[in-house]
Amino acid sequence: MAKAGSIRGLQVFIGDIRACQNKEQETKRVDKELAKIRAKFGDEKKTLTAYDRKKYVWKLLYIYMLGYDVEFGHKQACDLIPSQKYSEKQVGYMACSILMNEKDEFLRLAINGIHNDLVSRNEAFQSLALTFVGNIAGSEMAEALTPDVLKLLQSGTVRSVVRKKAALCLLRLMRKTAADQQLVSADTFAPIMSQLLEERDLGLLLGAVTLLLGICVRTTSAGGTRAAAAAPAPVQEVPFNPSDLIYPQEFQNGP
Repeated sequence: MAKAGSIRGLQVFIGDIRACQNKEQETKRVDKELAKIRAKFGDEKKTLTAYDRKKYVWKLLYIYMLGYDVEFGHKQACDLIPSQKYSEKQVGYMACSILMNEKDEFLRLAINGIHNDLVSRNEAFQSLALTFVGNIAGSEMAEALTPDVLKLLQSGTVRSVVRKKAALCLLRLMRKTAADQQLVSADTFAPIMSQLLEERDLGLLLGAVTLLLGICVRTTSAGGTRAAAAAPAPVQEVPFNPSDLIYPQEFQNGP
């Protein structure tokens, strides 16, 4: 994986910032860099290479981390998501998740690229897409991407870590839809949940239980009830005893 530190222009900029003696010098250097990046993004006569776009987006992220407002570059960040290079795709997803929110109109430009990553056979791309959707998705993404996430969740060909991300991502998508809107039918989801709760991988099992708990808390409709009822018998038969939450007497008195 290519690191941001291998980008020479970014290294020089960070070095300039660290060399500033006071806040005034830092602000002046940041403003100069923002003006330069804005001019590069606005120059329609010269097409930016993917490397230059990646470099400038990294700089914008660093400037944002310093506490300055970054009000442009969102489109250029979205343009990096469809890239077939991991280093470019990574910074695209990172910038979009940090600089935008779920209501940002530029996210619509990324939906098709996210879809392509979810249906690809590259688990690194799938993981980037699932992490991004799980953190920033809104109702529009929920409607467009839920089928892709559900396929990954029940896939037997991807690793458990990807399926765990898919479970948590699906929970986010469900939370971003209206309570009376059913993204997945109960008849479809109940057997999937039953299968997930029998998984041996602890990470995937924890993700599945978190998803089930989220669904039950969110709604008491038939879908949530049937999904919970689909749990294997050992899960259903564990009784809840309030005394389990109380420390034994020998621990209450302290050492």
